[in-house]
Amino acid sequence: MISIKDIAQSCGVTPATVSRALNGQKGVSDALREKILSIAEEVGYKKNQLAAGLITSRTNMIGLLVPDITNPYYAFIAKGVSSIVEQHGIGMLLCNADRSATNELRFFQMLCNYKVDGVIIISVTAKKEDLLPFKNSNIKVVCVDNPISKDLSCVMNDNYSGVCDLIEHMVTVTKVKSLVVVMGYPDVYTNQQRLRACKDTLEKLGSSEILLKTFFIEPDYEGGYQVTPELLKLEPDAVFAINDTVAVGIIAYCHDHGIRVPEDLKVAGYDDIGIASMISVPLTTVHQRKFVLGQAAARQLLQEINDPTREPSKVELFPKLVVRASCGEEFERNFKSKDQSST
Repeated sequence: MISIKDIAQSCGVTPATVSRALNGQKGVSDALREKILSIAEEVGYKKNQLAAGLITSRTNMIGLLVPDITNPYYAFIAKGVSSIVEQHGIGMLLCNADRSATNELRFFQMLCNYKVDGVIIISVTAKKEDLLPFKNSNIKVVCVDNPISKDLSCVMNDNYSGVCDLIEHMVTVTKVKSLVVVMGYPDVYTNQQRLRACKDTLEKLGSSEILLKTFFIEPDYEGGYQVTPELLKLEPDAVFAINDTVAVGIIAYCHDHGIRVPEDLKVAGYDDIGIASMISVPLTTVHQRKFVLGQAAARQLLQEINDPTREPSKVELFPKLVVRASCGEEFERNFKSKDQSST
């Protein structure tokens, strides 16, 4: 491996001079800098990031913690984060907590041990005190979706307004008469916001009585599939699911057991993942700007890493109702629709 000492010997200068030239620092003439850079390129010199990190106290690595990497919503956020940090030559450690508080705490300590420059956290369980290791290690933290602490920046979608639009559509346009709501964990911030929006909108419309029951489940495909026989006992004409993955699980159960969607049961989801428009009865849902959310979180984190005095801020993106066919609407497939990964 070619070292700075080798380049210094070739140029007849000290290793310190080579280091200043390679890092764009002052104290080196333009002619000498050009000569050093030329020789470095000629001999194939590669900067030792670990050694540089020991000097600059920067590792050029960040951590990204997600609850469930198999959920397309989180996958698109991760892709958005990656698209920004790659532009700045920064690596990313992806941690999949599998919706486990124990796993989250383990990853928090691991990221501190690795001395990453910053962390983006999408957590369904973390408390303010859980993030103290980052504060004690001077590691910047940006939260996504869940504002864990007012002392930290948070980038999020407006879950409340998105659900308000969806429930109003279901009641006033598709004429829902009896509704079951299927949520994730009751103590998760996004679930709380969406459930509150649902109840507030029904009250505003004078339709509070149509909400038959709220189920709290594991918010994935299997959870949606398994809860469906229980909710069907209530004989609702509509279901609002916490996310599209759960909604697809509900629709799959209906398909397997001869229950027609939307004729027998209207189903609505949330997030607008790719499969939402591809299933046999395209899903009415709420589009979240997943990829953009990840980009915004990455930009915020890099700004705080580069300027440690920067004050925490809140960035909020607004969702959009996407009307398809799963609540009884007329729907025309458009295979030229915009790429979900870029919005």
